[in-house]
Parts: sequence; structure tokens; C-alpha cells
Amino acid sequence: MSSTIPAYSYACLAPDATGKFVYLVGVPASNNGRLEMTSIDLTNINSPTATFITNQTAPGFWSSSAPKTCLPYSGNQASTNSPVFVQQFGVQSYFTNIYPSGIVDLPANFPSVGFISNKLFSLSGAVGGLNWITAVANVSGIATNSPWTGVRYNATAIVYSSRDFVLSNYPTPSPLLSVGTYVASSNTPAQGYHVVFDANGAGAIYTALDSAAPIVTSQDRILSLSSPQTVNMNGITLTSNAFSLTMAGVGYILDKASDGTTVMYSINPSQSTKLQQVAVSGNVPSFTSSLTAASVGNKIVTYSAASNGAVTFNSFDTVALGWSGPGLVKSTVPSTSSGSSSPSSSNGSSSGSGSSSAPIGAIIGGVVGGLVVIALVAFLFIRSRRASGKTSGAANVQPQGANQDPSKMNPATAPLMEQNYVLQQQQQAVAQNQQLQYQQQQQQQFNPHLSYMPPQQDIYSAQPLTTVPVQQQAQPKIFQPQAQEPYNYTPPTLIPQSQPQPQQPNIFQAQESSPQNHYSQAGYMSPTSAATPQTPGSQPYTPTHSNNTAASPQYIAPPNGDGYAA
Repeated sequence: MSSTIPAYSYACLAPDATGKFVYLVGVPASNNGRLEMTSIDLTNINSPTATFITNQTAPGFWSSSAPKTCLPYSGNQASTNSPVFVQQFGVQSYFTNIYPSGIVDLPANFPSVGFISNKLFSLSGAVGGLNWITAVANVSGIATNSPWTGVRYNATAIVYSSRDFVLSNYPTPSPLLSVGTYVASSNTPAQGYHVVFDANGAGAIYTALDSAAPIVTSQDRILSLSSPQTVNMNGITLTSNAFSLTMAGVGYILDKASDGTTVMYSINPSQSTKLQQVAVSGNVPSFTSSLTAASVGNKIVTYSAASNGAVTFNSFDTVALGWSGPGLVKSTVPSTSSGSSSPSSSNGSSSGSGSSSAPIGAIIGGVVGGLVVIALVAFLFIRSRRASGKTSGAANVQPQGANQDPSKMNPATAPLMEQNYVLQQQQQAVAQNQQLQYQQQQQQQFNPHLSYMPPQQDIYSAQPLTTVPVQQQAQPKIFQPQAQEPYNYTPPTLIPQSQPQPQQPNIFQAQESSPQNHYSQAGYMSPTSAATPQTPGSQPYTPTHSNNTAASPQYIAPPNGDGYAA
């Protein structure tokens, strides 16, 4: 049954397992504490339809004024009940899994650790029912002195998620934006890339290696980052409005242009270190503070909500490089980067027409004139060579000498018109020489008193060819590619064994004290390096992957009821 599309100030989007719909998740300002998920059918982008899926009412946990990120478990899409992962940021850094069947995991967090921004929270690995995230926390690790941490979330149950501050290498402590990509695979360790842009206009690319092993000892790691490569910014300067999304191996950045429209950049760290502006054919959407986006197939779907409750969806086709949907406007900002992948050289041209008005007649005339000039130069050059050849031939004539004998002239050095004559003269000389040798032999037979004179060697007769050894040309070495290592791995800095064993995130359940009970938040204390979730009777966990259907955790309702829609 269709319903009204809700308007959220801080919403997030995620594709469904089929790639035909998009899930919209948010908390309404009119009902703070109620987390909702709605399925949006974008078959007609100008008139989308909404179907309510589920909600979870948990006052004190879900906030309408806190940014959120939604991610699918991309390696688990074979499961029809693969959940949407939801992470909230700020003081209330809670997360959960929402299943298409309507089940919502209890809100959880990592004790004493929160995540400060959805702009510094990027996907860098996805295999089976696991997602690996590289994020900035609100505290620094004891052993690393860095706020960057690795997190592994689990689709089977959110309580099996883990966090670890040890990453081997650590990005800048003053980041502006992070972008993640991953290598699609069904095997672990998972691989991906983590791209970080800082406030000074520079960027760095890290290769990520992600482990699926359970956190048992202080030596177990979740995620490791390689030594960085520098991003080629290509003349691009990102603003504080920029946010990112992941389309498997390609990361996209949406930013606010100087004219208020949406400009888009892309980077494929597995192929290039260059950040490129996406040259768009046609009009573009306006950039708003509520703008959020997700990749759905080969499209990027955006959502924005106005203060009057009006909701707008737009879609960008990454193949046709054009936007669709209502409210598109013309951009007046030209492309600022070279080499952007687009069939058009302009960004945001109206209607994508871009027809050329160059004078065709002038171009044809210039081409013909150039050909005439080339032909004239070639004629004069050939004529000059012929004249110089005749002059040099006359200058080399001598009254007597071997060079005057046609039989001893090299035909290759003669002018082209005289080569046939020289060859004829040489043939006649050979015949005369052979006749002279025959006469001398006859005379020797009939006059025994003459001393023997060996016949003169005929320099013009066929001689056996002398084989001149030619140095064999060295064959170029073909360097066979070796199996590519996932990244230049640097052994991680291990936490001393004396540190406490990893803890597990808190799972928040309602208290039975009174109907007026409010949920409390764990106080922020100095965190340990790694944290793993724990339930009262937890057992060592071995991660499972895409061939398993997501579990259905039991939801414990608050005293005043669960707030689910009837």
C-alpha cells in the first residue's frame, strides 16, 4: 500500500537487494526517537511511490537532528532478507541492522567511542555478510594516538560487530572527507581502498586489507592500511559541503558549486590516482543541506527535503552521464579538471545540445590550401635533387682511370637514368674477358714452349657467397606479471599483552523500573584498542557469509510499547 514519502532533515539511502528500489531511512522531527524505513519505487522518477517497511521507537537513541549513513551488505545480496546497515553520528553514535522483513536489531554502540561525521566514515571492504569501515572516532587510540579506527559490521546480527584502532598506517588527523571503494569478492581477506582528503587541498590513497577473523586476543586485527599514495587533485578544490558514496570500485563525491548547483567528482583508486570532475550532459540538481545519495545499479539516486515538506528524488546515469527528475537547473560553472570522462567537453550545458557553429567552408578551404602548398614544396624538392645529381656526375668525370671504365662502375652510384647503360657495359666487358681467356687457353694447347700462365680471375663471374656473421638481435625481455599483492603491507603495531581484553558494544534494552524511564548513555572513557560485541552468554564467533540467511534477532519493546505502526 502506497504512503506519503516522509521528509527528513537527516536521511540516508540504500539500495535493495534487487537494485530496483531504494530504502529511505530517517527520524521525523515530529516523532523524535522513531527510526523509520520506507521503500521507494523510482520507476517514474518524477512521481515516486513509497511503501512503509518498519520502524523502531527508542527515545534517547535515535535523533532527528543527527546525520546518518545507510549501507547495504553488498557481499550478501544473494539473501532476499539482507539488511540495511544504519549508523548515526555525533554524541548518539548508535547503529543497527534493519531487515526487509521488518525486524530491527536493537540499537548498539561501542563503549566510550563515537563517530563524529558521516563524511569521515567510508566503506573499504565487503565480503559476504560483513562490511569493513574506516572512520574517525571522537577519541584516539591509546597505542596509536590517532582517531582513525577500523570497524567490521555483521549482517547476521549487529552484536557481532567489532572495532579496532590499530591500522598499521594512519591518515591525516585533520581530514575533510574520506571516500571508500572495495574489490568485489567472495573470499576473505577483503580488499578495498580508503581515500582521504585533508583541509589543505591534498589527498592520499590507502590500500585496505580486511580480516574476517574473530577478535580473540590483542594481536588480532580488523583492518590494515598500506603506505599512502598521493592523489592527483587535477585542479579540484573540495568544499566543506562535499560528501561521498561508493559504487563498488569507484568512489563519487557530490559537492556544492559556486552557483549553488551540484557538481560531481569521481576516483577509481585501483586504476588511477587522479580525481576527475564528471562532465554532465544537461541540467543538474541544486545542492541542499538535506541532500543525500546512494548508488543503485549504475545510477546515483539523490534525495532532498525542503523546509515545507516537499521531497525531491533525482537520478544520475553513470553511463549516459545525465541527470533526470524534477527541479533540474542549468549550471554556470565550467569544468575545472582535465581528462574528465564525458562525451561532452562542457559541464551543465543546457539540454546537452552543444552544437558547433564553426565555419565549415573556411575549414575546407584551409585544408585544400595546405595540400597545394605541400605538393608545391615536394615538386621543388624533387627537381632540386635531380639537378644536383647531374651536376655532381659531371664534376666527377676524369679523362683516364678506373672510374671511367663502365665495367668497373658501381651501378648503384650511377644516376637513375644511367643505371641500365652501365649494366649493359658491364655485361659486354664480361663477355669480352671470357673470349680472351678462351683464346689464351687455345694458344697454350698448341704451343708447348710457352710457359704456363694461369688465367686471370674473372671478378665478374659468380663467386661463392661469404657468410658474414650477423650479431643476433637480443630479444626483449617480457616481464611476466606476478600475482599482485593486495597492498604493500606494513606489520601492524601490536597492543601490549597487558592491555585488557577487547570489549563488546553495549546493547541497549528497556529498563523495568517505571514507565517514565529514559535511556541513558554510556559515559565516554578512555577506550581500549579493540572492542568486540558481547551478549551475556556469548560464544566465540566465526563469521558467516552470503550463503546464510540473515538472522532475526528478538526485539525487546520499551515499557510504553514499541511504537510500531499498526
